[in-house]
Amino acid sequence: WLVVGVTAVDEKAQTVYITATLDSPLETHLCAVSLSGGAPRRLTGEQGTHAPTIDLTQRRFIDVYQSKETPPTVRLCSLDDGAVQQTIVANEDPRLERLNLQPPEIVTLPTRDGVRLYGAIYRPSAGSGPYPTIVHVYGGPHAQLVADSWRITANMRAQYWAQQGFLVFVLDNRGSARRGLAFEGWIKGRMGIIEVQDQVDGVRWLVEQGLADPARVGIYGWSYGGYMAAMCLAQAPDTFQVAVAGAPVTHYDGYDTHYTERYLGQPTTNASGYIRSAPGAWLDGMRSRLFLIHGMADDNVLFSNSTALMSALQQREIQFDLMTYPGGKHRLSGDSEHVYHAIADWVDRQLKPGADLETR
Repeated sequence: WLVVGVTAVDEKAQTVYITATLDSPLETHLCAVSLSGGAPRRLTGEQGTHAPTIDLTQRRFIDVYQSKETPPTVRLCSLDDGAVQQTIVANEDPRLERLNLQPPEIVTLPTRDGVRLYGAIYRPSAGSGPYPTIVHVYGGPHAQLVADSWRITANMRAQYWAQQGFLVFVLDNRGSARRGLAFEGWIKGRMGIIEVQDQVDGVRWLVEQGLADPARVGIYGWSYGGYMAAMCLAQAPDTFQVAVAGAPVTHYDGYDTHYTERYLGQPTTNASGYIRSAPGAWLDGMRSRLFLIHGMADDNVLFSNSTALMSALQQREIQFDLMTYPGGKHRLSGDSEHVYHAIADWVDRQLKPGADLETR
């Protein structure tokens, strides 16, 4: 189990209250641990994700609880045994019945070298497979997509695609959060390598289960997920036929966030790591179709990342599709409706049964 954070310390009782994964990395629970050591005592009962705030008297706590079946609810609980004393917000949203959101199936699967990964499957309501498949990826450090929380059910793009007949798959590859230092440490010095291998293994597992049509697999992501989409298309064209890469980092020596050095070190001491961690190192084998999207005023992943990738693709005479947003920032909040439609329409043309894969 993994400590997620320290919530409070009761010096008089010699007790520290922590949030921890405890029984599963998919869950978060409030636990009490003696300062002298010993096993943690779990205070929150329901399976899922708990975000507690303990009061100053350390007698009660506010628990924001959610699971893939339960929208976030706010309750007042006893710190002694976790018993619910009062429900403050039940979050009974009248839109839920109309939207008919279906919680995804959470699965475990092994990588080719025996590491256990967690994935989420959004199945179409009709048919039994194999389905045209979209992998929704982030894959970077400090993030976990597959967890027992309402957020995974409220993934509206995944829900939409499933309603349109696609199988949607989300996989937390090595390098992602809440699985411990060794799990995250796989990307040290070599970003975008082991993550791609794990995503390929995830698709192969889906094919083995009879769920994914191996001839119609696409991948979509934004930011690090956009980087992952481009890397997967370049490194594994036999697995991924198309990719949507939103605001991707394409050269880490030009990325402005300091975590680059945390994982890759300095360019002067790890030049080969920087080169191999960029899509440009893998483009010679790319033969699948890319849809590149970027806000031109992005101040997180600068637009120059995409222009560098455009230039590299053009030099190799590799065709691609492009959508830019003048004035658009990293999240494209003002253009969200347009970009949602652009992605949905492009994926339909590329992957739905009847799309001509030979003419891309």
